[in-house]
Amino acid sequence: MHSPELRSAAEDIAFVLETLGVGEALTRLAPFEEFDTATLVQVVIEAARFAREVLAPLNAVGDREGCTWRDGTVSTPAGFAEAYRQYRDAGWPSLPCDPSLGGQGLPLVTQIAVQELTAGANLAWTMYPGILHGAYECVHRFGSAALRNAWLAPLVSGEWLATMCLTEPGAGSDLGQIRTRAVWTDDEKETVRVTGEKIFISGGEQDLTPNIVHLVLARTQDAPSGSAGLSLFLVPKVLAHGERNEVRCTGIEHKMGIRGSATCSMAFEGATGYLVGEVHRGLEAMFAMMNSARLHVGASAVGLAQGAYEMSVRHAHERVQSRVPGADAGTPIAGHPAVWRLLEGQRVGVEGARLLLYRAALAIDEAHHAATPAMRTDADALAALLTPIVKATATAQAFHGASDALQVFGGYGYVEETGISQFVRDARIPMIYEGTNEIQAIDLLMRKIVKDDGATLSRWLAWGQAQVREASVLDRLSGFADASHAFDAWTDLMPSLIALSRTTPRAALCVAGEVMQAVHGLSMAGLWAQASMAEAESGGTSAGSTSDVKRHAARYWLKFELPHTRRAMAMVAAQIQDPETAQ
Repeated sequence: MHSPELRSAAEDIAFVLETLGVGEALTRLAPFEEFDTATLVQVVIEAARFAREVLAPLNAVGDREGCTWRDGTVSTPAGFAEAYRQYRDAGWPSLPCDPSLGGQGLPLVTQIAVQELTAGANLAWTMYPGILHGAYECVHRFGSAALRNAWLAPLVSGEWLATMCLTEPGAGSDLGQIRTRAVWTDDEKETVRVTGEKIFISGGEQDLTPNIVHLVLARTQDAPSGSAGLSLFLVPKVLAHGERNEVRCTGIEHKMGIRGSATCSMAFEGATGYLVGEVHRGLEAMFAMMNSARLHVGASAVGLAQGAYEMSVRHAHERVQSRVPGADAGTPIAGHPAVWRLLEGQRVGVEGARLLLYRAALAIDEAHHAATPAMRTDADALAALLTPIVKATATAQAFHGASDALQVFGGYGYVEETGISQFVRDARIPMIYEGTNEIQAIDLLMRKIVKDDGATLSRWLAWGQAQVREASVLDRLSGFADASHAFDAWTDLMPSLIALSRTTPRAALCVAGEVMQAVHGLSMAGLWAQASMAEAESGGTSAGSTSDVKRHAARYWLKFELPHTRRAMAMVAAQIQDPETAQ
């Protein structure tokens, strides 16, 4: 049994940036030609230090104290506001933003790394600035010049924070049921009065910043019914001249986890708002924000999974129990095969999720900055394809990985003092918010595969199969040859799946989760092949690299995880052959 030395998240991110060529790919994009990989790695190292020294000590504090609400105001746990001041003063909010607005002009990949590292140290705290980049992207892309000039600079600097206000009582994922109303106050149809109630708003009220920019979906009086009639409005807590807007927090939720994050109910009582984008096209603008949020949720999940894994590894090497056959008495439990499986499964899961996460983030940078329109279009399609996969599979890994970490602790894990139970509780919510994982599976199947007849997925999997075929020759791992056959089987299956999705969508949607598992598994086969070959070429000399670590991970994945991919494909095939059970 191979048990590699524990590597930090920063070391493994460095591997992704350096050995997998993400940093090199970024330097081929015009805005990032001057940012070499070493510079990007240094940003990661500094973010890891901030997360370790400032945020991690507040994690248990936030869980223990939670937030308090009194007369519409919210107090965050001790130390949270000061930590945010340090985060803002260090310039972390502005990393990927437009330099003309005070941003640093770094690639999104660096912001994703910061999100992973801070969330791994303290998810509840990270949720306050977590939506900031999505709000910036939304207003920067869809807002009028006047709106951008008035509201973007304080968001870029982190002087203000932002929220995304979608959910209402009785209107969760079905946005067509939204009842919040917006009444025009000017003939130009730029300013409204917003009235309605929103719930589950992360950071809807807090004591970290003097102003909060709420992005609110609402329905104008002339809007058609359903989601097509929604418009998006920027509704600040404090208006431009300093007067308080008619928006208030009516209470906060008492939750299973992320207790240091204020989850608020918000009342908009004729609040002044400003149109973002076009009337009745609010979802187009909001989805720019939501897709960013989903990728950031995936990054947070990778951070959580890493944190839980590190705790379980340390415990497993310290805890002595029983005797492994053939070993002396007093063997740490890490040497037991059952515990090794729990540990190695976590490691391979989190490192694999990281490979996929940074490939998706790179695709977004390429979609914005690639040299030709065709290259930008292809990159945008790939980013859209990978985003729901990242969100769903990384968050599932975080929760199940945290559960496995608790299992390593045994009975001690169920005791609050060890701290691992907080990871389990905190890791449960990312599977639900920003679109449940079931919705991500629907999105992947119907909007990302069926909508373009599988063209984007076919291009992505063709790359993956090429990696697998090359690795099967160079690495001589028999499992890669088996994986190549799985790609062939999926290619044969996909036309029938697309046809079923169009003729009998209910039947297809019954196996949307299995489609997600299959596509994720095939994606990971390609990524693990790439990682193992890149490691071999580097000779284990790159930052954070140890020879054969990725090759051992690939071998584990091929042996223990590829069969799950095949099982998911078999279930999809069975549903195609007999769809009547879904009627």
